[in-house]
Amino acid sequence: MEVMDNPRNRIIAEAKELFFRHGYSKVLMADLAKNLGMSKKTLYQYFKGKEELLNVIIIQHGNDIQHEVERILKSEAIEFPEKIKLIFSYVGTKLHYINPGFVQDIKKNAPSSWQHLQKHKADAAFLRFNSLLDEGMRKGYIRHDTNRTMAVLLYASALDTILNPEFTQQVPSELIQELPQTPAAVFDGLVKIIFNGIISLKPEQA
Repeated sequence: MEVMDNPRNRIIAEAKELFFRHGYSKVLMADLAKNLGMSKKTLYQYFKGKEELLNVIIIQHGNDIQHEVERILKSEAIEFPEKIKLIFSYVGTKLHYINPGFVQDIKKNAPSSWQHLQKHKADAAFLRFNSLLDEGMRKGYIRHDTNRTMAVLLYASALDTILNPEFTQQVPSELIQELPQTPAAVFDGLVKIIFNGIISLKPEQA
């Protein structure tokens, strides 16, 4: 298997698991080298430092999401409602293993990686989500009186809730307690609200 045979790929795979699970700043290069059964000297032959390694992981993770979402978007064999389910289920899965404090950690301690993350967020909202809305409107699944720009901005703000720790810090503590604990759960909840709304056609039982 390529990941196991290629030392660089082994380093990326192990670092990704450790960063996402424990956070960026808590993982030392010495810890990574020990887990991989190699010396720090060998590790630095492939990466100049920890932030360079993190940059590769974020770019790779973002590209994986981009390629799969675009594959689903371009498929003519998948009906639009199913595309919505597949895309957001996939994105939610890719967020599932990320430690809730990971984003705040890299914003504070790895500024270049934070910029890469922001670029992926912008591409997801302003390119791929816009393409999804365009298809939905053309095929009659999305109301034609929907302001697409506002819908895209709403989705971008949903991503910001997950990817910008300063946003959630503004929320009163009594509301934060009701917020889901993982990025994947927050994402899933926000997407449901965007597509389904919050108003029931009939009053629900309390």
